[in-house]
Amino acid sequence: MTKLTFFDRPAIAWAIAAVWLAYLVAIPIGYMTVDSLTDNGLTLAAYAEFFEDPKLRTAMRNSLSVAAGVAVLSVLVGAPLAFGVARTQMHGRTLVSAAMIVCLVSPDFLLAMAYIALAGPNAGYFNQAIRTVFDLKMESGPLNIFTLWGLVLTALPHGVSYVFLALVPALRNVDPALEEASRVQGAGPLETIRDVTLPLMRPALLSGALLAFSGSLAMYGPPHMLRLNVLTISIRESLIRLDFKAASAASMILILMSLAALVLYRHSTRQAERFRTVGGKSFSERSGAEGRVAAAFTVLGIVYVLAVLVVPYGGMTVISLMKSVGMGFSAGNWSFDNYRAVFSDPAVRNAATLSVSLAASTATLVTVMGFLVAYVVIRMKLRGRWLLDYMSIIPLAVPGTALAIALAVVYLNPPLNALGLYGGFGILFVAYVTRFITFGVRTSQSSLIQLSPEFEEASRVGGAGGLKTVALITLPMMRQALVYAWLLVFVLALPELSASIILKGIHTQTLSTVLLDIWNGNGGLAQACAFGMTMFASVGILLLTAAAIAKRATGGLRIGT
Repeated sequence: MTKLTFFDRPAIAWAIAAVWLAYLVAIPIGYMTVDSLTDNGLTLAAYAEFFEDPKLRTAMRNSLSVAAGVAVLSVLVGAPLAFGVARTQMHGRTLVSAAMIVCLVSPDFLLAMAYIALAGPNAGYFNQAIRTVFDLKMESGPLNIFTLWGLVLTALPHGVSYVFLALVPALRNVDPALEEASRVQGAGPLETIRDVTLPLMRPALLSGALLAFSGSLAMYGPPHMLRLNVLTISIRESLIRLDFKAASAASMILILMSLAALVLYRHSTRQAERFRTVGGKSFSERSGAEGRVAAAFTVLGIVYVLAVLVVPYGGMTVISLMKSVGMGFSAGNWSFDNYRAVFSDPAVRNAATLSVSLAASTATLVTVMGFLVAYVVIRMKLRGRWLLDYMSIIPLAVPGTALAIALAVVYLNPPLNALGLYGGFGILFVAYVTRFITFGVRTSQSSLIQLSPEFEEASRVGGAGGLKTVALITLPMMRQALVYAWLLVFVLALPELSASIILKGIHTQTLSTVLLDIWNGNGGLAQACAFGMTMFASVGILLLTAAAIAKRATGGLRIGT
């Protein structure tokens, strides 16, 4: 008799997944909910004060505007780039894919620093050059990064990466026969993409857009650097004033915004069988479009890489070599002193060790648990599985600072204070897993939706149990998506700042918190840029190593080659 496992008992599987998500999500979110609704009894006073405050209403409108703008533009830019990499013979596919990873690795506040240095209205190097070349008699402008559109520009590279990484595996899994049938009926290339390819890509496309939308709602670094009024800034200001009720109410508003986006996503993908593109019949991989089509995508890729990689990071490299930013490009203003200061700092080495350990541990647990939760939601037809889906998306909408405060209170008070997690590696690990569980679930869900259950059904008919079927059938067919998920979570967790800045202890400084200390301290912008470029180089080496390991394990991990 085959031993029954997690995958053979839907009710038990659902319960285990629910308990896991409840521990990660319900406890901190429950704390914020209760705190926002109570004050010597049940009350909506905190929400009434929120909507009566014109500054908070403006912050909410700004957050929604920026998040919607980032989501729409991420699809408009990310989808063509993903199509070019996955389905054409464009040049520079590896470079475009690498740019996507670098954008995810980049701490958003550091990218904001780069754009401020280039497009600041007064001393921005682009503005100085424009005023000089065109002999403009003005002391500021014409570019101004300190606007909502500037915030959208700063957040856009992350959003484009979400869409790109969600679409590339999905596009490669589309059976060419579906599009060839459209062409046989007389449809042109654009009509085929519109009527066949895009509808099949809807789950992956909406998944990427959802991540871009929710991630933009929850960002803190760029609006802080750009001095813009959004909800995350208002939450931080409330925390500084120790007004936990105002912070909790604003956090719940963000959660509701993200949940509204999730409702739209679930409504659009409620008939999963319509989007399955991997069935029992195998198909060979196509060579991809060539000629003018490939050349057009090549130009698009080059422009994008220049805008989000070469220009900002090139600017940071130049700044990192300056003795004084104020002296500009003068002949005697160049030195490697900033790099020497970074490499000689033991705090940086300790932070690097901790950050890599946290990122790797988080990526591993999130990938495993994300697959298990996604399997329950997609494969096990149980009432209430929608609850797991909603719980898995909530952390993405919660600002890291608010989540950190909730975790601090929860783990400093009974009964969870008995675990002794606060102040050490453990509390950071819980915060990281909670923040990034969404990515593990979403990546596995998108892959499972495309994977027809006929493979697993055939295995079960042959007598294999649930665990054996998953191990021998499901996981091998999903291995590329799971490796994608691991790498995605790793590169996102490595530079995490908003939760780390609250939960760090004396001996648990991470790379981003040390970098921020350098920027706020005597090192200033130049030394912070030197530290940032050093971190990117180190991450690049780690990513190449991880990709090599993944290639051996999967028979050829492909992101853009």
